[in-house]
Amino acid sequence: MRERAWLDRLERSFGEWALPDPAIYLVGMNAAVWALSMLKPEFPSRLALDPELVMSGEVWRLFTFLFIPPMMSPVWMVFWLLVFYSFASALQTEWGEFKFAVYYGAGAAATVAASAALGSGLSSLPLNTSLFLAFARLFPEVELYLFFVLPVKVRWLSWAAWGLFALNFLGGSWPTRLALLAGVSNWLLFFGREAYDDLMRLRRRQ
Repeated sequence: MRERAWLDRLERSFGEWALPDPAIYLVGMNAAVWALSMLKPEFPSRLALDPELVMSGEVWRLFTFLFIPPMMSPVWMVFWLLVFYSFASALQTEWGEFKFAVYYGAGAAATVAASAALGSGLSSLPLNTSLFLAFARLFPEVELYLFFVLPVKVRWLSWAAWGLFALNFLGGSWPTRLALLAGVSNWLLFFGREAYDDLMRLRRRQ
């Protein structure tokens, strides 16, 4: 990522306020919520983003929805948490704790704003997917083993993710489109200009 002047200015002004090692905190809270949901299946509903309940005083939901993982079996949850942490920690190492927090925080804020505009709850799934998309942008040649056997570069997996995003965006309702855009707004903020420049260069070569 080419450094943005505004991001550097923010870091100089507020970098000392960055939460130490936010990646491990984020993944650890997801793991804790999943473990508690095994004991009390209704527990995640107390954390979910719900504009009506937020307005009635349950303001913690503005943050705690970020810690609700997808519900899956223990084996797949361990795998998901490891992959989630590998992407998050790689971004944190590349950018530093403050810029990582800005990236994730911008997407979280956009998701909350979209939820308020729609008057309905939204999940953190698109936002968490944006971590993978950022990782793929920065480290496109890294290989992941699909089904633990087939090596695939994250470049191609990210194209598949963008393709699925496009299908859901084009085929979905306007609320669905707004929710999807909110989830990747941080990616557009960090990489949108670069992606546009890449597209223009590609068109000139044709």
